[in-house]
Amino acid sequence: MEHSYLLAGPLLLAAYGLYAKRPQPEDIFSRPREAYGEALKAYGPVIGVRRKGNLEYIVNHEYARYVLTCDRLFSFEQGSAAIMNLQPIMALTEGTLFRDLQDFVRDGIVARIDEIVYRIWPLFQRDAKSFVERAAEGIKSGQHPSCFDHFRGTIAETTLILLLGQDYVNHRNLEIVEEVSNGMAELTGQYQNFSLVGKYLPILWIVYTWIKVMLISIPFGFLRTYGPMVWKDIDRYQKMATSGNLSPKDEPRNVLYLIVKTYAPQSGGRIGFFRRLYIAILLLCTVVSQWVLYQLAVRPEYLGPLREELSRVLEEDEDGSLRLTAASLREARLLDSFIREVMRLKGDTISTMRYTTCDVPLGNVIIPKGHFVTPMSTTVHENPEVFGEDSRAFNGFQWAEQNKEAVMTGPAHIVFGLGRFACPGRVLAINEIKLIVFSLIARATPTLLEGKFEVADPLNTVTQPPKGTLVLNPLEKPYL
Repeated sequence: MEHSYLLAGPLLLAAYGLYAKRPQPEDIFSRPREAYGEALKAYGPVIGVRRKGNLEYIVNHEYARYVLTCDRLFSFEQGSAAIMNLQPIMALTEGTLFRDLQDFVRDGIVARIDEIVYRIWPLFQRDAKSFVERAAEGIKSGQHPSCFDHFRGTIAETTLILLLGQDYVNHRNLEIVEEVSNGMAELTGQYQNFSLVGKYLPILWIVYTWIKVMLISIPFGFLRTYGPMVWKDIDRYQKMATSGNLSPKDEPRNVLYLIVKTYAPQSGGRIGFFRRLYIAILLLCTVVSQWVLYQLAVRPEYLGPLREELSRVLEEDEDGSLRLTAASLREARLLDSFIREVMRLKGDTISTMRYTTCDVPLGNVIIPKGHFVTPMSTTVHENPEVFGEDSRAFNGFQWAEQNKEAVMTGPAHIVFGLGRFACPGRVLAINEIKLIVFSLIARATPTLLEGKFEVADPLNTVTQPPKGTLVLNPLEKPYL
């Protein structure tokens, strides 16, 4: 055919058009909302995307509920273990890791939330007061302290008290909890998107972090310091749990005792070495978010109503001092609604993973066995069919009007997952967020030095706080 070379231009243009429509590797990490959103709009409700060496299937709001609740086809445990690089621990626990964690959180924390809030309130009071004092000095010097780093220490101390007991609390132990928590965060992929090796050579990254955390940080940090004391307490608690002479009200009030009681052999033998190691590993989880404070800093119109609510729900101790309890936090409906709205709109893209247990027909494709499947959270949380045409508009108090609490999950709110494996620790997490926010806005007004904040990791807003300099201006007349 004469002049066939004239077709080269249109063909190249068409090829470029097809290429441009595909989510590009760097776009997946830098602008995932747009990259995944455009692909879902162009190719349908189910798309396949290669990321970190895996072929992942992303679904929109149409199939989100089905994927998250049908564990027979889409396994939460296999998906979470694989995406968090925890398969060896799953094998060590004979596949019960996540079910055990659910049980321990439900029985050891959620069931005792009133008592727990009463115990941890003084910690948040103490640290909020000290942080506001440091923040006031920072305004003068220009060296603003990090709210995230400061309250990470508070969460570490809270974790230590709840899991092991007050006897374990000292400065060195708190440092180790933070170090190992950071190591576990790295091991489970929370910082993987910041590393070029993590993005493009994931196997090498996983091997490196496993060696670093499991062979160095935990043995030479956590186990060397805590090991002898925890080992001793495991023996002591096992004798108490199997004696039959202890009434429930006299049992130790920490999660370690509950774990030992669960694993104590009925035959009277001692808990084996690998179970003891697993018990130690279970004690390393802590997460905290600063998104609420950053949103309050850019939405100061919400501070007045929230402070009025704080004044209304505060309770008096026997000595006349003011305090917050689990009951008063439950009455803080406006703050609860604000937290829920922040979580809905903070930009979650893909978070909770599932793993196909067989070949599954879904939409216009058949997803092969052994592949990751996850909903695109923004299509759920910003669905115009549920939230109207202006679905991305922030309305902080709408959930108080609708009687929907921050801990409630649903087909249009999957921040904490959905179904039987919805996050079991969400009750404690929301209470801790309320304690942090109330303790700070009672003493200071949050602002941002830059006037705005940036998303540190657009692909992981669940465990990464936003980037910005939070400035706290002390109130002349604090509420606490």
